[in-house]
Amino acid sequence: MAYRREGLKRRSLLLNKSRFRHAERRLPVKESEKTPRKKKSVRGGKIAGQGTRKDSATTLLFKTSRENFAELFNRTLLAGNPVSPEELDEADIKETAYLSVKKEGGRTSLVQYRDVVMRARKGRRLAVLGIENQALVDYAMPFRVLELDFVNYARQMQVIRERHEAEWRTQSGGRRRPEGITDGEYLGRFLKTDRMIRCLTLVVYWGEEPWDGPKRLSDLFEEEEEAAGTVRLDMRLVDVCRLSDEEISCYTGELKTVFGFRKYAENKEKLSEFIAENREHFSNVSETALNVLEEITHSPELKQIRGAEYQTPEGGFDMCRGIQGMIQDGRKEGMQEGIREGELRKAREMSLSMADMGIPVEKIAGAARVSVEVVREWLSGKSGEAAALVR
Repeated sequence: MAYRREGLKRRSLLLNKSRFRHAERRLPVKESEKTPRKKKSVRGGKIAGQGTRKDSATTLLFKTSRENFAELFNRTLLAGNPVSPEELDEADIKETAYLSVKKEGGRTSLVQYRDVVMRARKGRRLAVLGIENQALVDYAMPFRVLELDFVNYARQMQVIRERHEAEWRTQSGGRRRPEGITDGEYLGRFLKTDRMIRCLTLVVYWGEEPWDGPKRLSDLFEEEEEAAGTVRLDMRLVDVCRLSDEEISCYTGELKTVFGFRKYAENKEKLSEFIAENREHFSNVSETALNVLEEITHSPELKQIRGAEYQTPEGGFDMCRGIQGMIQDGRKEGMQEGIREGELRKAREMSLSMADMGIPVEKIAGAARVSVEVVREWLSGKSGEAAALVR
């Protein structure tokens, strides 16, 4: 009987496992859960693997140059209180917050990845500065900015509360309330004197079409008018192609080259004028800036400038000389095309005169050095490809 009971238990256990597996198959599987992933570990306040995405050229323009990063913010958000490149720091920027989940009784991590993020330190004052690059209009961008800043604020709040918990912990593992701490401070684990570091997020839009998306959080609400008490968030947007000439001229470094080229990329005449007026900026363009211009304009001509003939002793590229060479090549092609059109025009006039004299089409074609079909089109007056060339 003991063996029989044991067998029944095993059968029941196997049956329950089988039912559980079938139930799992019926559950909807999220796209992110189809491929098993290794559990991410938290190291030093950051999730392992964070920041492993391949950075775009526009991201590297600010990520690898603190001069570009500082100048962008100084011309937009920090005009009254500028920051120097030496005051920027990438260390200890934590973009991971832990939120309690009552459903499972545990915690889940909320992670946000900024394109570029740095910490600015001016004496005892700190700020977290972030940049988000956009090639297309994101109609939920104000919410994305709110979400990015929220994760950082949530992380800061968590660090402050964990610090107080450690300070108030007794040797036995309990928690005591220090003298002078009010009930509200003790329960909230946040003192009246505690402060967080402010976050500033700047959206840089590189698209050719004007930004027609929302620029504030209230634009995402159903109500047309902003109600009292609503959370306010005005998104700071730099629309590169809509920068004025005065705004671009204010930049003194590499961004002047990139912003100006992007703005006039579709207007060759203005682009040529802009390059001529800023020869000192285009005579030694860094590879990073050239990568950005290729990425945002998709110009095949820029690849020709990467040749050794246009490389400078400093390691950059002479775009002035490169673009002038391309303009000269274009003029040569235009001259050759003009010569060809002139020759066809003369051949057509000669063919019409020879036809009036009664000369056969075959002999006219031989004399004009064109095909018989072209001569017949000329004589019939029909508009064809060849006829269009000689008009």
